[in-house]
Amino acid sequence: MTGGKLKDYKSSNKNRRKFIIVFISIIILFFVSRAITGRLYKNYKTTFPIYTNYLRTKNIKGINIFEEKIYYAEGSGVSVFNASEGQKVPVGFEIASINLMNDTSGLKDDLIKVNAALNYKNKNLPTENVNNKLSIKNLQDDIKNNNLSKAIADINEMDIYSNKSISISEITELLNYSEDALLARKKELVEQISNSNISYYAENSGVVSFLIDNLEEKYASKDFDKYTYDYINKNLNAKANDAKTRVEINEPLFKLINNLNYYIAIPIKDLKNIGSPEEGDYLTFNSNLGAELKGKVIKINTSKNGNVVILYLNSQFDKIYRNRINDFSLILRDEKCFEIPNSAIIKRDNLFGVYVQEIHGLVRFMPIKVIRPLEHSSYISKGDKNSYISIDNKSYRTITINDSIILTPKQVDESEVLN
Repeated sequence: MTGGKLKDYKSSNKNRRKFIIVFISIIILFFVSRAITGRLYKNYKTTFPIYTNYLRTKNIKGINIFEEKIYYAEGSGVSVFNASEGQKVPVGFEIASINLMNDTSGLKDDLIKVNAALNYKNKNLPTENVNNKLSIKNLQDDIKNNNLSKAIADINEMDIYSNKSISISEITELLNYSEDALLARKKELVEQISNSNISYYAENSGVVSFLIDNLEEKYASKDFDKYTYDYINKNLNAKANDAKTRVEINEPLFKLINNLNYYIAIPIKDLKNIGSPEEGDYLTFNSNLGAELKGKVIKINTSKNGNVVILYLNSQFDKIYRNRINDFSLILRDEKCFEIPNSAIIKRDNLFGVYVQEIHGLVRFMPIKVIRPLEHSSYISKGDKNSYISIDNKSYRTITINDSIILTPKQVDESEVLN
């Protein structure tokens, strides 16, 4: 091998060795960088928190305390009602009337004779047709104004003033009376005829109800001290009374209830079961019909057997008045929150929290405040508007709806956590 070729051969080997060294160095750097970046960009299985609502309730019973009055039949007869169940009526409204079914034909005949005697004495022409027309117009007005008792009176008046032939011999005795005496007798007869119908008017504005349960007197008093736990339990048997067309004297007809404000008594063994309320607090609860009610605690009666919480309310009367005793769902806690899997929760530095995967695979520990643990998940506080929670009088930033929560926190190495 000549000197020139040998020199070229050595130079070629030298370059080959450099290439191999550089290549091996690149491979080493590659694997080192992969190891480093693998730790920084390690992908974990993650999930996002679910924005939800935590509602904690307690089933309770409530007893209505109303300002109400029952109206009773003052005689036996046929009842006619001008108001329907639950109708709001103003003061003075004629709610019902009872036709006592008395035979007033004799009284009406006497009244016709008295009117004939008065006409004869005054030498007046017969006025039956005029009176008949007036009675028909009055009857039409009464029906239009829903004044039932007045309509019945006008029907009677039409009958009284109907054309009848009266001979002079039938009123001879009456003609011996003075005009004043005849007018007094006429007034007396009219009153006796009108008394065959009894009308019932609203003494105040309110709601008409025929759902009489025989507990009205038990829960009508505003002497709230008497509503003890034992008193409530002894007076829970409601008895329904149906409205009837044919009524007997002293039977209940209807009741008129003040619907503007009312009270509900809640018997409870232990006040702790309903959040230990105090006078002045407000309780919110839902009826079995879905209506939400809010009442102010005005009285708490405590005895050895239990407690009674009395609430004042001024709304949703129409949703609960039909039943004296109602089932309610008392809202103890109603809070917007997050729901996360229990597997994501870990304890670090005496704080419960989760690992959140940041950009570029970085991991950050975020404290959480558990509201309610469930079997597979937990409700946690979403914090204030800036996502801060308070734990042992210290403020911590917690997760947001957009944080990617690591489901397997035990796989995270402590060296991978930023904070």
